This record gives sequence, C-alpha cells and structure tokens, in this order.
Amino acid sequence: MLLPLFTSAKGKDKAAKTTKVYMQPLNKDYHAAVSLVNLEEGKYTLTIESENGVNVYYDAVLKSPESFAKVFDFSRLEDGEYTIRVKNKEGVVERHFGLENGKVKVYYEEKEEPVFKTVGQKAIFVLPNENNLNYSIRVLDAEGEQLFATNENASTIKKMFDFSNVEAGRYQILVSSNKSDYSFDFVNQR
Repeated sequence: MLLPLFTSAKGKDKAAKTTKVYMQPLNKDYHAAVSLVNLEEGKYTLTIESENGVNVYYDAVLKSPESFAKVFDFSRLEDGEYTIRVKNKEGVVERHFGLENGKVKVYYEEKEEPVFKTVGQKAIFVLPNENNLNYSIRVLDAEGEQLFATNENASTIKKMFDFSNVEAGRYQILVSSNKSDYSFDFVNQR
C-alpha cells in the first residue's frame, strides 16, 4: 500500500521577473494604488481583465519611465476576480486581485512550477499555492490503477510518497486543479 508520509503548509517568498507590479488597497472602498517598477526602455501596455476574459481597462505606457504609479477606482466593477497585465516585447507580468463588498484583495502569487524530487524509494512533491486552489493529487501504477488520491488546498502543498512497499515499476503522480495540470513519473527500482 502506498501512503503519504506527511503533508504540510507554509508561506514562501517568490522571485519575480525584472518588471514588478505592486498593488496596495487604500482605505477608501474600491480604490487601490498600482505601481510598476523596474521598467526597461520601451513600450508597455497595461490592461485589467475580468475573470471571464473581458478587458475592463486599457492603457499604453509609451517610452517607459523607470516607474509608473496610478490610483485606480474600481467602484464601477462588479465583485469578482481580476488580473492586471503588463505587457511588452519581452513578456507579460501579472497581478491578480479580487473585489468583494468594496474591498480590494490583492493576491501575491507569482506562478511557480512545482518541485518534484526523488530520494531513494521516496517521491517528494512541493507546489506553491498562494491562491489556495484546490488540487487533486493521485498516484497511479503502470496499468493506470489508482493507488492513492487526495485533495489539498494549503498555501504550499508538500507531499512525500514512500514506494518501498510496492512492486518495482513505473508510477505516475498526477496533480491537477481547474487552472493547471502536472504529471510526474517515478520509477521504483526495488
């Protein structure tokens, strides 16, 4: 039988791209200060998109200064989830936030890839999850039979699986949410 050895939750600082989007909710309902720092020379666009993909704000920041700051009034927007997206020829930087009953809630996650390591007959999986998304974690054997299943939503999901009590062979660890899916292969060589 395959058993997880432990599960833990922990906050974690994350490294970000050169350009950063900072957002600070203000005391006045539906207001937040947005700052862009470490802008490289060039043309930038700043958009705010609703959770259903509709652009609710667009601005072209031309010939970038080193930084940009603006106070936004979100009072005309419905409660829900939104994304600030800053784009240039080098890529995109995002900041996610929500509106609820006049309050602005900023999500400080930067998308990070999960870490998967093996130590002997143990598989270790760590996934930053600052939005506390619900992840389904399943372990399958070579024939696709499910050996273990759980759901996790901690801010950092950390699982260790001990394969010392199962037959030698190939196993798959599947981790999925409504936003992303990851798959890891583990070969148990008893």
